[in-house]
Amino acid sequence: MVWYHNMDNYGVFPLSWCCFGVNSQDTVDVELVTSATNESSTVHINTSSTNENMDDIQVIVTGECPNPCPWEYTGFTTIPDTSCKLFAQCRNGNPIGEFECFGEYIFDEAKGGCDVVSDIESECQPVSCPLPPTVPPTASPTITAVPVTENPTPAPRPTPLPTPIFVSFLSFIDARRASIETTVLQSANGPSTAYTIEGLMSALDIVVNQFPSDKTFFVGENNGKLTGLEYGLVNFAAFVSQAMSEGIRMDSCDEWNTDYIFHDNTEKFPLSNACGQYKRSYDTEICRSTEPFECLIDESMEVTAVDKNQNFTTGKTGPPAFSCKPHDGSSFPGYYDAFDDVVVETAYSNSLGRTDVAGCCWWKRGALMTGGRCAFGKLNKYVGKDAADSRGIYVYPDIDFCLRPESVCDHIRTQELRWLIGFLDWSGRVETYVDSYTGWSYMNELKQFVDNGMIGDDFIDAVTNIVTRNCHNQECAEDWGTDPDKDYFELNRRIDFRNVMTNVLTLPLTFPPTVTPTTRSPTFSPTLTMSPTPRPTRRPVVALSPNSTCKCKSNRLLFASIAVLTWCVCGCSNIFF
Repeated sequence: MVWYHNMDNYGVFPLSWCCFGVNSQDTVDVELVTSATNESSTVHINTSSTNENMDDIQVIVTGECPNPCPWEYTGFTTIPDTSCKLFAQCRNGNPIGEFECFGEYIFDEAKGGCDVVSDIESECQPVSCPLPPTVPPTASPTITAVPVTENPTPAPRPTPLPTPIFVSFLSFIDARRASIETTVLQSANGPSTAYTIEGLMSALDIVVNQFPSDKTFFVGENNGKLTGLEYGLVNFAAFVSQAMSEGIRMDSCDEWNTDYIFHDNTEKFPLSNACGQYKRSYDTEICRSTEPFECLIDESMEVTAVDKNQNFTTGKTGPPAFSCKPHDGSSFPGYYDAFDDVVVETAYSNSLGRTDVAGCCWWKRGALMTGGRCAFGKLNKYVGKDAADSRGIYVYPDIDFCLRPESVCDHIRTQELRWLIGFLDWSGRVETYVDSYTGWSYMNELKQFVDNGMIGDDFIDAVTNIVTRNCHNQECAEDWGTDPDKDYFELNRRIDFRNVMTNVLTLPLTFPPTVTPTTRSPTFSPTLTMSPTPRPTRRPVVALSPNSTCKCKSNRLLFASIAVLTWCVCGCSNIFF
């Protein structure tokens, strides 16, 4: 009997234990750990004959400890041999998330999170890797003769459960990775380096499966028709077409300084534009009363963006990256003079009269260029440190986005976060958009657009207005100042929207998509230590043990082969890929 620990990673680690029998005419050398001794050794396994060592072994798939979670344990546990810097979130014995404590913080098992070393009564205690339980032998079943009737009535076949819409959606998008890379992830200067397909898929998985139900990205609805999935795909096309003209076009995570004042025959870019551009004031924007989660203003914060415009003008350095810092009352950030290519440090106001940058750390970031302290407060509330402290949601428990908003662009999981802040902005500001005067609703218009054959530009033009102006037309009460290049990029967004729908998503659909398992790239690559073996002359049979139990639901299965392994279904009605 072989214990196999499968692994998949998309920013989190859903896993499951499976046991299986092996029949083959092959031989392999496998590094294994025996349950009796917990010692690692390389064993020569002849899979064509009985081997006593096969009674209870664990195939090492990755690292020293493939599964740090005790059997059927739910909670948080230290990952062995990491000096308490790494810990895993477990559900029923399966890791569903891996996290790191930074700086002077280490994981405190009692608190279920990171804590300062000096605040923990005892130092980091060594932990060992838990082993899977030994499967007890089962007696051979007793076969009882059953009278045979001449014309037996066949038992009715069970009605298969419908595939959840989010499974169909994620599988559909995952199957089009290559097209998304060549069509969507293209900046003005070529393939984007700031936005990746791995980050996009990882963020999609989080926003669909781990966000609060009213904040999840809309992926469609189970209405028994193709239009149910098409609703979600058109929503996705609208989102990425907007991202293509926002963060992806610039190939930047941080907003650039572009709102200049023409004075003395030159363009002057106030550095106080970090506080807001085009008549927006990022530090004064607060959330709706139903979501009072905006970050508090801290004028002592010092933050500097990681990105700036590297292609300003040939021979010019361009405006420096945005930054915020305390104001001492006498010094000012000043402005960038495009003619002289210098920064002049003097009191110089932006379009709203701001001359300093104290507390102005909320410039736009991510795929949709999302800014304002409300946006970062909600990100912190739903998936950041506040989510961990107040709601027990451990997605980014080490990040307080209100204290470290630049984490979106410089954290170790930045490729994921750049998309995630855009998805949160989209679900909170676009998908829920309803004009209080006319009753115009994004969701209603989305469904009408699909139901009417996906014809015309009115829908995507309204979406562009919501994203860029916070208003679907010219009659809204709330209106942001607009970028002078808006009309140009509005045409781009129309073209990109049609291109994504037609050439990437092949809409409209003419037949139901096939749901296939997805393969994801783990943060650390799983390795299976074995010697090369000759190709078998015939396809061997792999039989599941009668005693094997697979924790399949809500786990994605990714099997490595020893001889040949089979999918571990074990009667699970829904396996989420």
